Amino acid sequence: MQRLAVWTTTAAVALLGVANAQTNPAAEGGAGSGDLQTAVTAYAAYQSDVGELRASAPNNANTLEAALDRVARHNRDELTRGWIAYGAQTAAQSPAFVQGVRDAAAYYGRDAVVWALTVDPSYARGLRGGNEATRMLLDSANADSARIVSVADRYQELAYSIQRQRWANQVAPQQAQRVQRIRTLGREGSPDNAVPAEVAPRLRVTPLSLSPSSDPTAYGGRRFWDAVRGGDQVVEVASTPVSYQWRVNVTRGEALDRMASVAALQALDAVDSNQSAVTRLINDPRSRDCFEMAQLQLYQCMSAARFRYENAFCLGQHGLRDVGTCIGAVAQPEATAMSPIPTGHGGRD
Repeated sequence: MQRLAVWTTTAAVALLGVANAQTNPAAEGGAGSGDLQTAVTAYAAYQSDVGELRASAPNNANTLEAALDRVARHNRDELTRGWIAYGAQTAAQSPAFVQGVRDAAAYYGRDAVVWALTVDPSYARGLRGGNEATRMLLDSANADSARIVSVADRYQELAYSIQRQRWANQVAPQQAQRVQRIRTLGREGSPDNAVPAEVAPRLRVTPLSLSPSSDPTAYGGRRFWDAVRGGDQVVEVASTPVSYQWRVNVTRGEALDRMASVAALQALDAVDSNQSAVTRLINDPRSRDCFEMAQLQLYQCMSAARFRYENAFCLGQHGLRDVGTCIGAVAQPEATAMSPIPTGHGGRD
């Protein structure tokens, strides 16, 4: 299976170049793409499917096919917009940041601040309270990433364990048709019913309506996606303790800038009047490229697979781990990771 991970990288890079050379209307934003609620639902659909994959384990060919369909049925553009929108609504729960944005609007004028937010994504995190918003975003991204990667670990371990089972170590029939099916699902995106009905109400939030920093089960909190499933499925994420200090990975910091900008527009009740700017802000190109690469790697891995258990490996490595890595890449631990998180608020360093 290691040959799959190594072999597919070069081919996927080549395909990414071809894909980026083509016009992509979805990435440029279309009707309704700036709707934050619609966008967040797409990200919730992916996290919901991650929860379903963790709650079940393929034990025959049919259940493995269902797992493949579940992880593949997410459109890279919708996933990008959804994740940025989710981060924006998370940052909008920071009291210090929201107050800092409103103070700036009171001092410089609301129109001037709104204009700055729409033309310069880096402006928002530089406002007073930007540190607190950034910390919340890094904690949220790290937790979401760890959740996805933990399920990826499970499926990659499963790929090795089922090699001894007859149904899994047989040649996967009609693999080319299977890959085409997976590609089609990725283009179409998740269905409207991908998010459970009981989850949808918890996706509707307003600025300062929740406290994810003190309540990890609240929207944007470290355990939110587990908490919305309820009951015994609420599980503490096995990741770096929240007392660790995270810093922004500068190569991916633009995603956080975009989240904070949209959060600031929410704080000023300026989303509806600046819909085109919001649409542009939630379409983060670096994040989209990363999610697209994960998709291409999945397709290439499955194209190279011969046995059913290898499809399980591809699912774990590219359908889950690569996506989780894209999300977690915005954060990296400080060299002195055990240092306490500062309690003061202020602008970005």
